[in-house]
Amino acid sequence: MRRWTRWLPLLVALLVVLAAALFARHRMIEPTDIGHLCDAGRGPWWCDLRLAIIMSFSRGWLGWFVLGAGLFATVLRWRWLAVCAALGGVAGLVLYQFVFSAAGLLLGLLVLARPAQLVRFPR
Repeated sequence: MRRWTRWLPLLVALLVVLAAALFARHRMIEPTDIGHLCDAGRGPWWCDLRLAIIMSFSRGWLGWFVLGAGLFATVLRWRWLAVCAALGGVAGLVLYQFVFSAAGLLLGLLVLARPAQLVRFPR
C-alpha cells in the first residue's frame, strides 16, 4: 500500500468537517434572516442546533475541547484522540475559536505524523 493512501480517510474526514463547519457558519449562524427566524422562539427544529453551535464557540467550549484533546493525545499517544483533535481543530478554526483550535489541531497532527510504536511489555 502506498504511504499516502493510509492518510486518505483522515483527509476525507477533514474535508467533510470543513464543509459542515463552513455550511454552519455561512448558512446557519451569520445570516440575519435566520437569526430573526430563530429569535422568535417558534423557529424550525434546527434552531436548537444553531443555538448549540453558537454556544459552543461563544463560551469557548469548542476551543477548550480541541486543546484538551490535543494535549491528552500528545501525552498519552492515543491516535483516536489525535484524530478528534484534528477534526475538532478544523471546525474550531472555521467557527471563531482560532487560538485554542489551532494549538489542538497542531498537537493532534503531530501525534498522527509520528509513526505508531509497538508496545512491548517486560517479561
